[in-house]
Parts: sequence; structure tokens; C-alpha cells
Amino acid sequence: MKRDVLSFLDSMGLLGTRVLRQLLRMVSLTVAAGVVCACLVRFAPGSAIDERELDLRLNEQSRAALQLENEARKNLGAALSVYFHGLVHGDLGYSRSRNAPIAQLIGDGTPETVKEVCSGLALSWVAGLGLALLSGESGAGRILGFGAMSATGVLLSLPAALLAYLCLSAGAKVEIVFALVLTPKIYRICSSLLNQARSAAHVEIARAWGLSEIRILLVYVLPGATPQIVALAATTVALAVGAAIPIETICDVPGIGRLAWQAATARDLPLLVNLTMLVALSTTAAAAASEWIPASASLKREAVA
Repeated sequence: MKRDVLSFLDSMGLLGTRVLRQLLRMVSLTVAAGVVCACLVRFAPGSAIDERELDLRLNEQSRAALQLENEARKNLGAALSVYFHGLVHGDLGYSRSRNAPIAQLIGDGTPETVKEVCSGLALSWVAGLGLALLSGESGAGRILGFGAMSATGVLLSLPAALLAYLCLSAGAKVEIVFALVLTPKIYRICSSLLNQARSAAHVEIARAWGLSEIRILLVYVLPGATPQIVALAATTVALAVGAAIPIETICDVPGIGRLAWQAATARDLPLLVNLTMLVALSTTAAAAASEWIPASASLKREAVA
């Protein structure tokens, strides 16, 4: 009994260490992404130009105030210090291009983007995993697999912005664009995972015993590929977040993706840094989940053994 308690405490300590390491990794990568974004924007050509100074309605005093503001922004170290000090206290800064607090802009755009990403991911997984499951060893399954592989190859060769433009011209919803972008990746990886599971020795033995392909799929193939498929589901979240920028920009959807594009064209440094860190945080969280799920499944199998 005492030995079981000690082993449980050791496992909990290892779990806590892994969680703390993942959190530190997420925070460090998110902060690094924000600093790199600030450096790229600050030293980009034309970063010192403020289009507001070209307004002929401004007097000399207003132009002098804008020049003083731009001079203060040129000190990147001081600007980052002020930004992170405000971030610790919950202040994300102010967007001069949108003339609004950044926290308000992110709060207004996040629900729309989350809705689109969730709907697009659900549709993509139904289509991608469904095609992968239907593509099997039978004659009809092989024909379907060949057709799906050819169609996904064509979709993978098209940029997300072009797919968004074609769907916008056809009057399709934004979720359809996400499905066209993500389904080929989901189908190809799921198909590869299921084919590997179908070629396992115990699956070949079950097939030799004369079991039906549906029973083999449900009892032997899917359980073996489930941890990798679940990890892939976490990874596709990062893919969907990255695809939201061109899709929302082309389709003119008021979300985080379009906000990021507008901030980039306006060289709005505070807004860009916040959006970059938000995307980096979601990406690193998805990557951590995709690494954690297979590891947890292997630990469970070892515990059962």
C-alpha cells in the first residue's frame, strides 16, 4: 500500500513538472513572438512615416505633436517596456489606426473568429475523416480513395486566398472556405494513419479469420489510430487560426484575421504585437495538446500493462 502511494505521488510530481514546463514554453514562445513582431515592424521600410502628417487640415502644432509621438515610438526598447508593463496590469494599449482600445477590438472580433473556426473545423473533420474511413480495401473503397486523393491534391495546390475568392464569388459561406482549406490535410493524414493501422499484424490475422471490414475497422483499426487522430485534431486548430487571416480578409468578415491584416497594412505596432501574441498563444497551446495526447495514451497503456 505504501509503495502504491509513493508511486502515485511520483507520477503526480512528474505530471506537475511536465505541465509547468509546457506552460513556461508557451509563455516564452508567445513573448518571443511579440518581440520579433515588434522588431520586424519597427525596422521595416517606411515604419517611421505617419500618414496623419500628410493631412492638410492639420496646423503646425498638431504636426509637431505627431512628430513627438513618432519620436517616442522609435525607441523600441522603451515601447516594449511600456507595453509589457501595461500587459501585466491588463492594459493592451491603444490602436491609433482604429482609434479604439485594443482590448475592445480583440473582444469584438474574437467571437466571430471562434465561431467560424469551430464550424469550419467541424465540417472539415466530418468530410476528411469520413472520406478516410470510407476509403478501404474493398473495390469501392479503393475507387473512392483514388478520387479523394486526386481532389485533395488539387485543393492543396490552391492558396487559401484564392479559395476564399472563388467561394466569395459563388456566394458560399466562410465555413465552406475553411472546409476546403482544411479537409485535404485532414483526409490525407487520417488516411495514412488508418492505412498504417490496417496493415498491423493483428488486423491481418482478424482479416484472415474472415471478420468483416466494418468490424475490423471498429474493433481493431480505429482504437489503434485514435490517439494520433485526436492529436491531429489539436494541430488543426493552429492551421485554422492561420487560415483565418486570408479567409476573413478576402471575405470581409469582421474577425481577428481581418483585424490583423488591417493592422499590418496600417503598421499599427501595438495592435500587431497583441494579435501576434494571441495567434502564437493559440498555436503553442494546440501544439502542446497534440504532444500531450499521444504521450498520455502511451502512459495509460503502460499502466494497464
